Amino acid sequence: MLCYSIVNECGKEQGLTAIIAAFQSPLLRYAARLLNNSTLAQDVVQNTLVKLARRIPPAETLTDEVRNWLFKVAHNEAVDLIRSEERKKRLLETYAQQQDCETDGGLCCDTGTDEQEQTVLACLTVLSPLQKQVVLLRLQQGLSYEQIGEVVGEKSGYVGNLLHHAVKALAAEVKRREGETPSCARMKKN
Repeated sequence: MLCYSIVNECGKEQGLTAIIAAFQSPLLRYAARLLNNSTLAQDVVQNTLVKLARRIPPAETLTDEVRNWLFKVAHNEAVDLIRSEERKKRLLETYAQQQDCETDGGLCCDTGTDEQEQTVLACLTVLSPLQKQVVLLRLQQGLSYEQIGEVVGEKSGYVGNLLHHAVKALAAEVKRREGETPSCARMKKN
């Protein structure tokens, strides 16, 4: 409230410049405390002020509504940034784990695989590269549809669609292979 009276009584410039001058430092302090990182706090405040500049109708005077809106947007931007950083960290950890267990064939080798799993892995050749990637991320890495979507650059609904069709194709191929030679998996072992 003190900021409002100082700006209004001194007759300083009104509008966006006055709002930025009055709230940039308080927003920086607030965001820095939320994030424990002053550099990320600057990004949050910059995004907040850009949203203020794009706001319709434009905010031209200092009011409680504008102050509350600025802090709410800064909070939301900080939360989004925290979530984004956590998501990146999880994806990097998943990628690092995947790299640790890769073999020459490019598949993650679990020593305890059974014959059914071997058969399914052998049937992956019927899938498109994107379907194969989605299936492996879901079944071997245990990623959610949203996480898979981020990895492959698709929306989670499309990931579900890909998985559905991939599972149907795999089931048909497994059934076809088991119908041809029931001991197919045993023969490959020998």
